Amino acid sequence: MEWLEGALSPIIIGMRFLFDALYATTGSHGISIILLSCVVRLALSPVIRLAARTEERTSAKQRAMEPQLAAIGSSLRGRERFERIEQIYREHGYHPIQNATAILPLFLQIPFLLAALFLLSKDAQLANQRFVFIRDLLRPDMLIGGAGYSINVLPILITVVALAESAIKYRGNRGAQARFLIVAVVIALLIYAAPAGVCLYWLTSNLLSFGRTAFARHSKPNR
Repeated sequence: MEWLEGALSPIIIGMRFLFDALYATTGSHGISIILLSCVVRLALSPVIRLAARTEERTSAKQRAMEPQLAAIGSSLRGRERFERIEQIYREHGYHPIQNATAILPLFLQIPFLLAALFLLSKDAQLANQRFVFIRDLLRPDMLIGGAGYSINVLPILITVVALAESAIKYRGNRGAQARFLIVAVVIALLIYAAPAGVCLYWLTSNLLSFGRTAFARHSKPNR
């Protein structure tokens, strides 16, 4: 992982500078982490909007093709069916690889999420720092549990928010929901034992993304 941390070092350095400035202003490590996530999300918003527009164009093509694809679903077989589907794809300027745009906004954020992981999991000043219900920002939250066992709640919340967003964003598109589910579960497994500070950063980012998606869906109720 050292090579990856080295590759992300410009982002990590920039986030370190911003985090220190926020802490000098707020005096709270937890609030500084939340604000850091908000600022990074704001800085990425133009790129995320561009990715969202690309995704929407792909979704529009899929919606336009649905009646034609449904019509040949039971009437054609074999080579003839394949060729007709390919013809429909060409007519609409579509290729199945464009399905990957469903998770493009998430992939654009991954370098910054990883940079936060490297930054906030090694910051000694976070050790023994409490924030609301979190006892130590440099350790897993262990918010539920007792003697001999514990459950980290923040990674679970991160996954729940991500899945709630996918349910709104990809309503009626089971394929996109399935791909998003796989990515969300993999991320949840990878960060389950991550320090609470890292999870707090990711949870804030997910909540902001969820809020944007919910607002966009509310603004376009007929889509």
